[in-house]
Amino acid sequence: MNSKVIFTIFALFVLYLPSTQGMSIIMQTDELRCMCINYVSNFIPLNKMKDIDIFPKGPHCSNVEVIATLKNGKKICLLAEASWVKKMINIILNNI
Repeated sequence: MNSKVIFTIFALFVLYLPSTQGMSIIMQTDELRCMCINYVSNFIPLNKMKDIDIFPKGPHCSNVEVIATLKNGKKICLLAEASWVKKMINIILNNI
């Protein structure tokens, strides 16, 4: 192989490597915090929800986080301590 080709490949590899490592660091730091800032406690009918994600307490966040995706695409953080949210979580967990 030509030495210029080898040098070019090596230079591209060296330039590419830090960018991929930086991306993984950004993703890791992004995951190590709570996703919700504000919580909604008022009742939202299930027929308005498209999806519900439940994230347990962990090193990333000291709260249980319940995120509802509405049919219009909007994501809402539900207050996990609200009685209707607790009932909904129990129904979901019992149906698994």
